[in-house]
Amino acid sequence: MGMFDTIHLKEPLICPDCGTKVSSIQTKHFDSCMADFKIGSVLSGSPVLIGIVKETLWCNACYKAGKQPAESPVYLVIWHSLLAGVEQDLAKAEARLAAVDRLDLISWLDEAQREAGRWARSYHKLFSDVSRWHEHLTRPPEPETTGPDAERQRTFRRFFSLPDEILTAADPLAAILAANKQKGDGADD
Repeated sequence: MGMFDTIHLKEPLICPDCGTKVSSIQTKHFDSCMADFKIGSVLSGSPVLIGIVKETLWCNACYKAGKQPAESPVYLVIWHSLLAGVEQDLAKAEARLAAVDRLDLISWLDEAQREAGRWARSYHKLFSDVSRWHEHLTRPPEPETTGPDAERQRTFRRFFSLPDEILTAADPLAAILAANKQKGDGADD
């Protein structure tokens, strides 16, 4: 059996048997290390520098319906170890390979840089929240302050601590992960 890499498609392919939209395909043609790719991704472990690799489209809807899925070919277009396209027609795949240009490269580079930035921001936010939770657990209780600066000090502490709904949650770490997942899902530049 072994592991597959997954290629996620912006524009789904159509199953020729049942018409279902297929939004991802799996392949063992690269490193087979459960990596996720999309158009513009560098294909680690690709045996092909420039060319077209034939793969088979798997339709889960046909499989669930008890039909034997047809051996429908899918063509992976590779340009200098970059995934340049996924086509169901060999002629379209050849045309796509011939049409790769600098604007495609700039677009793919821009998307890769945006994705790296989103990932870095998500990582740093999660790391910061977990660090603040650790500090909250290890910090000795602070004496209640009184006087003219008391409210300002409480506001200052609240600004640098986690929200109460996280600190009072039954599982604060799960609450931190959930809060960061929600923020990460909607983060788009």
